[in-house]
Amino acid sequence: MENKNKYWKGLEELNNDPKFIQNRKNEFAEGIPLEEVLTEKEGELTANRRDFLKYFGFGVSAVALAACNKAPIKNAIPYLVKPETISPGIPNWYASTNPNTGVSLLVKTREGRPVKIEGNPESSIFKGGVGAIDHASVLELYDNERLQGPKIDGKDSDWKTIDEKLTTALSGAKNIRLVSGNINSPSAKRAITEFTTKYPQAKHVTYEPISYNAIIEANNQSFGKAVIPGYQFDKANVIVGFNADFLGTWISPVEYTKQWVKNRKVGSTNNGAKTMSRHYQFESNLSLTGSNADIRIPIKPSAETVALISLYNKVATLAGATKLSSPGDIEFAVNMVENAAKELWENKGASLVVCGTNNITNQLIVNAINSILGNIGKTVDLDNYSNQKGGNDAAFETFVAELNSGAVDAVIFLNSNPAYNYY
Repeated sequence: MENKNKYWKGLEELNNDPKFIQNRKNEFAEGIPLEEVLTEKEGELTANRRDFLKYFGFGVSAVALAACNKAPIKNAIPYLVKPETISPGIPNWYASTNPNTGVSLLVKTREGRPVKIEGNPESSIFKGGVGAIDHASVLELYDNERLQGPKIDGKDSDWKTIDEKLTTALSGAKNIRLVSGNINSPSAKRAITEFTTKYPQAKHVTYEPISYNAIIEANNQSFGKAVIPGYQFDKANVIVGFNADFLGTWISPVEYTKQWVKNRKVGSTNNGAKTMSRHYQFESNLSLTGSNADIRIPIKPSAETVALISLYNKVATLAGATKLSSPGDIEFAVNMVENAAKELWENKGASLVVCGTNNITNQLIVNAINSILGNIGKTVDLDNYSNQKGGNDAAFETFVAELNSGAVDAVIFLNSNPAYNYY
């Protein structure tokens, strides 16, 4: 069937507009504006197909001719005298340590440039483990904002000027304070000792952005040792944590993770002994440790002390020891506390209770629980203690009071920024 419908492009075609009829004769509805590129006098040139092909062919030929020009060769030479132990394209690995976390590392380098960080499997403490902070630390080496030299009032200076100003300032100062974080380097400690010997009016004050001073002070009161113990999670069949995210951020998470997973194997060993530990976690906010615990009990921060006293009293009852006075039990977690106390008592000497709150009272209760259970010297090692954290809250508060009273004449901050990160 023949289609008799007729269509128009618009009213101009329907009405036979003269301008439309004239434009319809052109091959292109719109003229190619090639003349605008070739000359500044618009409208004087009309480009037909032949001219277009000529110009197009010339452009292609010009590009081809330009490619025939031999570009100069620029060589990148990483070494003037190449070390014998380095072959271009083959990475080298060097043993190192992250001073912020204390983790033993292996650094992958290419032509002397660090590109990757991994854990050192030969480390007896970390056993090849590595944290996210350690992985990301390599980016600091390529930070465009890194200082290239000393500055005074935000302007570039030199070390000679810095030394002169420091010598002048310190020579006339009666009270000098050197503020830093925890320092483990023997060389740095020796330098600080020499500094305080030369300037007897100087004192070294340490602090931590996240303070662990309560653990240190509680151990000093309980055992006469102002240290952070070496916790042995791999030797504990039952673990009870109170707001201690030891798998994520608490003290030495890489070390503790390696220990914790050692006893988290489903099934039994060849001799039939169980290898799956039991983990209770009492905490206020969900943490990495809490999400991996067998039983997680959410508690209010204000209820932590009550929960610890309740746990102590139930363990003390099983041991026949004197109980502590308590404002009461945690109603919604009484059964959990009882179960935790029972399992702790059944694993005396092979259990562990830890607390991450910077509260001396709570830490003293934890020490008492571990003592009743016989964990001191086994899962709580006070002889092989941790040096990763330090700081002295009382000394720093005294320093702040001295600043407010104007008693300090000069302060040197060593890799520290308490105005930003001190709570």
